Amino acid sequence: MKGVTFPLSISKGNLAVATDAELFRGHILSWLKTENFERVMRPEYGLKDYLFESIQDISFIASSIKSGLETYIPEVTFEVEGNINDLGESEINVYWTYDDSDPAQLRFIL
Repeated sequence: MKGVTFPLSISKGNLAVATDAELFRGHILSWLKTENFERVMRPEYGLKDYLFESIQDISFIASSIKSGLETYIPEVTFEVEGNINDLGESEINVYWTYDDSDPAQLRFIL
């Protein structure tokens, strides 16, 4: 499978092309970095902004992230975990695999 890299980049005067794991990683990052209602024709695409939310249960956020990723990237199997670190930040770990590949991980802070 081939597609354009995320974020967009130039390689030898053309748009850089991503394959397999790099392509899926780009799809995941695109979904995570897009807020709901940011895309006009896909208002549910993306992650809800939790910036001013009082987060009581991180598992609710982790399950909503997993559900959204599974909806928009059905070729990939996801496991999402979250915790609140000592600084009070919400840490989210996204583990993903496709076609019996080795699991990969993305870690980000809300």
